Amino acid sequence: MKYDVIVAGLGPAGATAAYELSKKGFNVLAIDKQKHPRYKPCGGGLSAKIEKILEPDFKTVVERTIRKVNFTFRGTGDIHIESETPLVYMVMRDVFDNFLVEKARAKGAEIHEQEKVTHAEEGKDSVVVMTEKNTYFAKLLIGADGVNGTVARSIGLKPKKKTAVLIEGEVKVKDKRFKKIKDEIQFDFGSVPYGYGWIFPKADHLSLGVGGLKEMINNPKPYYSGFLSDLYLFDDIESEKKFGYTIPIFDGVSKIASFRTMLAGDAAALADPFLAEGIYYAVRSGQIAAEVTSGILHGNTTTANYQKRIAQEIYPELQYARKIGMVFYTFPKLGYELLKRYPEFYKQIFDVVRGEATYEQLWGKMKSNAGIEIMAFLGLLKTRPHDVREMYDSIAEQYDSYVSIWKNTLGKGVWNYFEEMLQKNIKDGVTVLDAGTGTGETIGAILKNSNPSKVVGIDLSKGMLKIARKKIKDKRVSFDVQDISTNLPYPDNSFDVVTCTWALETLKEPKKTVAEFLRVINEDGYVIYAFHSLPTDIMGRLYSYFMEQLLKKKYELRFLTPKERPFHKCGRSSIASFAGGLATVVVLRKCCNVDDETAPCLIGEEEIPTGNTH
Repeated sequence: MKYDVIVAGLGPAGATAAYELSKKGFNVLAIDKQKHPRYKPCGGGLSAKIEKILEPDFKTVVERTIRKVNFTFRGTGDIHIESETPLVYMVMRDVFDNFLVEKARAKGAEIHEQEKVTHAEEGKDSVVVMTEKNTYFAKLLIGADGVNGTVARSIGLKPKKKTAVLIEGEVKVKDKRFKKIKDEIQFDFGSVPYGYGWIFPKADHLSLGVGGLKEMINNPKPYYSGFLSDLYLFDDIESEKKFGYTIPIFDGVSKIASFRTMLAGDAAALADPFLAEGIYYAVRSGQIAAEVTSGILHGNTTTANYQKRIAQEIYPELQYARKIGMVFYTFPKLGYELLKRYPEFYKQIFDVVRGEATYEQLWGKMKSNAGIEIMAFLGLLKTRPHDVREMYDSIAEQYDSYVSIWKNTLGKGVWNYFEEMLQKNIKDGVTVLDAGTGTGETIGAILKNSNPSKVVGIDLSKGMLKIARKKIKDKRVSFDVQDISTNLPYPDNSFDVVTCTWALETLKEPKKTVAEFLRVINEDGYVIYAFHSLPTDIMGRLYSYFMEQLLKKKYELRFLTPKERPFHKCGRSSIASFAGGLATVVVLRKCCNVDDETAPCLIGEEEIPTGNTH
């Protein structure tokens, strides 16, 4: 028997396609390797925008309607937020998927369960689908058989994807604990690299787990245990069943349709790269596949229209979700702090979840508000040289609040190390020049960690120096307007120590400036400086890509390359890198020659504290 269409796989994508086509009177065969209802590991969260594409009867299988969200970082720092309207509908996948399958069956779809598809191939007049039990023929094929589907492999379609590995537990906890959290979902950043932990309450238990990119974590088991520990859940667990699974995360526009075949749902790698949601896009792609199939069978379109429809409706959202996910999961503490400090972020996320806004709009919100300002303070970017003064004048009033975020997120490790170098190398009674002093954060650290006799802070921004003068009233400290990219107006051997933090990135010739620092220190002096450098590892490259995409139209980004970095290798110097090479701290002595890293010292070597890679 020849069918109009065969649907391989009866998850949300396949069951939806089978239902829509059967409803229109087409002869549909739907095949699945398992018997429904069957357990399916999944958080089971349907974003509220599902209401826009599913018939209202889906709510008969909803176990809990969620309006509250709690964002945390490694189990602490709760950010409780409540929405006036539903955000997420919680379901168990065995019940939800079976509900969709039975709807398709009721409309006349021929359902074959416990029958595994082993091969598929396209011919001139039909598509052939082989199973363990039989061979079937149809005019068209919808491949909805999941992340490792046979259809895509047989037909030669290879959607671009990143594989997320996850562990989920179906966990019953003590009644007292359950009542406290039963109406709130929780997302935890930092519990797993490039991913998150979650708690989704169901009717009488919690679906909870962790997931992240396979290339980052490989085995999620230790992170699952750590997540439960961070939440102090172990003592409250009454029963627990754990399951491992994978999600195909969208990783770029792909060919997902051929002459007689269309891929939908996980088979097409349509999972959201930010929230890892797959159900909405599975259902929608199943509907689009059904609409295109109907058009083909009526003789007025081709499978190319399916590719076009996905490219118009789904791919743009997933592309912007990938950019947002890159920020949040490359630097989870920063993502958490953005949610904490900028309510417009989570409000916009809620709008996306409800289908009232797009990821493109959310991305725009990040760029137009906190994004540009936070990245400006980080010192990872610069305007063209003649605009540096103007840029720092414009952000002077907000700069210290940005520093507060940075010290608790990306910069925590490097800043702590920089302070250690100040404490070890600045002795009582010395004179210090802080070049590019900004609002005086480094001078504040110097005064906290040592007892200098005099500190001079110089900067080209009058706005930044105005803030510094308000903050620091110590009589030992003075400030001057001075461009550090030019020759410094001080005689040789004028200071015992020169410090500089995240100013070299704004200069055309950072080596020339550091050579000036070396000139003005005395024979036993130190130059201690920090800068952002071009990273080499995958996380750093991801971040560099994000920075370029975020700010390339307004700013010229600058990461100092190894050739540009002012450094000299000798027994008296030290270098330490952080965050995969994004940040570097250097200590130099008078003998150092930054024009040639490997040149021998001019005087005998004396060891100073050396740094490691962090």
